Amino acid sequence: MMNRWMTRRNRKEKGTTTAIGTVLQKEKLPLEAVERILSQLPLPALVRTCCVCKQWHALISSPRFLHARAEIPSVANTPYFPVVFSRSYGRKCCAFDFSTHQWQRLAPLNFVPYRVTYVAGAGGLFCLRNCFELLVVCNPITRQWKNLPRSTGQLCASHSLIHMVLDVPSTSYKIITISGSCKTEIYDRSSQKWDITSNNLPPGVTSIRGRTAAFCNGFLYCIVDEGMGSKLSGIIAYDLQLAMWSSMLIVLPSGFGEARSSNSLQPGSLAASLIECRGHVMLVAEKMQLGATLVSIFELQLTNITWIEVATLPHDPASPFESFKHGLRCDGVVVHGNVICLTSQSGDMAALDVSTLTWTRLPDCPLVLGKNADIDIAVFPFLPSLDAPV
Repeated sequence: MMNRWMTRRNRKEKGTTTAIGTVLQKEKLPLEAVERILSQLPLPALVRTCCVCKQWHALISSPRFLHARAEIPSVANTPYFPVVFSRSYGRKCCAFDFSTHQWQRLAPLNFVPYRVTYVAGAGGLFCLRNCFELLVVCNPITRQWKNLPRSTGQLCASHSLIHMVLDVPSTSYKIITISGSCKTEIYDRSSQKWDITSNNLPPGVTSIRGRTAAFCNGFLYCIVDEGMGSKLSGIIAYDLQLAMWSSMLIVLPSGFGEARSSNSLQPGSLAASLIECRGHVMLVAEKMQLGATLVSIFELQLTNITWIEVATLPHDPASPFESFKHGLRCDGVVVHGNVICLTSQSGDMAALDVSTLTWTRLPDCPLVLGKNADIDIAVFPFLPSLDAPV
């Protein structure tokens, strides 16, 4: 089924791009006119147009063209979220477009050598981990990529956290890594090197739980465990400017996110994930109640360190969200603006509009074959860009 879907999309997109190229080349328009016409195209069509000829590729990649296009409000890019990567189907990926309420095909990540998995992202960039445990930053639109220098910490898949922060004014980025040994390192694109912080995790904290964190107002908030075999303890914050961890532990709402969990739900364990929404730290977590799994969303009030419950996912048998009773994916929560998207263990997706507190079910993702959720999910709104440097 997915093969047929991809084939139809390819034929349609190829036909559209070829038609544009044929008309413009036949008319022999001046370069300025071609530039003006191409600047009006939506980004997906513009990316395909780059492949028509070398002249157009050079024109579309030029700073003059990118600046002129940025001045056109009608072609302003809107972010895609969530973005889904197939682990077992040719590195294919697709993203959900809320403006059309449809899934959009993105270019596969086959331009990056070796086997890679998604670990983080920001703006128009993906941060991947290859089979040599090296981090790779790539722009899937321009198909540019680079290997980052090896960090000193062991960034194993199940016992490390990697988060990417974008500095929009400077078009630079930082990558924060916390290894299994609780060593904190920061890669700064501007300096092209890793820095080890002088302040590691607070005493007693043995590990970072899960693969997600929330960056809010200059602080990175993470869920942590205290001691071997303990229940979930709470969250702590990392000051990115001072490169220091706080010593204060914020306890989670009672009963939510208990036990230790990472990517997949194990018997008896409960998932929890932190997000940033509208300038606030929010928690998406599970709780067992009368034999049923409840998924609730809380907002952290930093003034008095309390949690306010915002919404609960409908869990009655007749609701379209019944699959969430089998578990929430910790690494499947993504937010943009007022919309929070959740993913169940089976790959079903639900969206909450925080402004109206209304829930909707997203169409099935084409990369989820049947109920096989052998996928990775980008936990950031992806903003396709022709000028995001790696």
